[in-house]
Amino acid sequence: MIFAGVDPGSRTYEFAFVDEMGRIIKFFSFPTELVSKASSTLVKAISDLRPYGVALPSGHGLPFKRVSEITDKDIFLMTLKDPEIEGPLRNFIISAKLLHNAFTVPGVIELKSVDESKKINLVDMGTADKVASAFFYRTMYDSFVLVEVGSSFSSFLVIIDGRVIDGLGGSILPGLNSAGFLDGEVAYLLCKYSKISKETIYTRGNWALGLKLLQILSEWYSAHYNIPIIISGSKKWEVPFGIKHNFKFKESAVGSAYIANSLFGGIFRDYVDFLESSGTPIDYVRLKGWEEIISLIKTL
Repeated sequence: MIFAGVDPGSRTYEFAFVDEMGRIIKFFSFPTELVSKASSTLVKAISDLRPYGVALPSGHGLPFKRVSEITDKDIFLMTLKDPEIEGPLRNFIISAKLLHNAFTVPGVIELKSVDESKKINLVDMGTADKVASAFFYRTMYDSFVLVEVGSSFSSFLVIIDGRVIDGLGGSILPGLNSAGFLDGEVAYLLCKYSKISKETIYTRGNWALGLKLLQILSEWYSAHYNIPIIISGSKKWEVPFGIKHNFKFKESAVGSAYIANSLFGGIFRDYVDFLESSGTPIDYVRLKGWEEIISLIKTL
């Protein structure tokens, strides 16, 4: 049996295929900027290998919904963008509706192992691909801190006894090319006199601050639980701390394939509890005015 997984990176989409024993049988990458127009071709490349299960790229996450059942509302929840506007993830998901046994993957905020008190007023505690990276390393470690540093975004997850208990994602932590969290007064002024767009939060990051925050957080959890710090992602060698494994593949892509393996009875089936989840990425925002966002989503 073959299982497939996809990592939707900022620079490249990474595709991994493993067998029932978790052995990697194929791996390839494709430029993200070309995915929108090539999504049907990429889906055919997956289909040609006849995978028994496919873990789809899922953005901010959606717990295990079959691709044939995905609606415009679901696409919005995964991308937090207008589902009618073309984009790599949106186009890929639509093309993937031809796949058999393809499903979405949860983000950190949807995992039941994360205490609800940590989720309030957050959306991005770690996207679905970060869950996939953590799942990959879960097959190697029981407890660890995972710091993932990509070409744009950074994230931080804590895994204790095989369960994710905490995390912060790329729209919160400053990355190599992403702003991360915004000062509330900056957000107010932008909304009043300009606007906040995806470009606002996805560009002009303060990487020096982001790196410092990642080190403080990861070293505190590492000392508190006596667990290792693992560094993953395409830019992991730019991080001056933690354990770095020199794989020739993208951990999150293989981790996604491992998730498919676990759900369909492969060698990683005993790790499936790691993925217990429910809800959507926007369920925990309590800010004044958020009810207008909820009303808008109901119209999709």
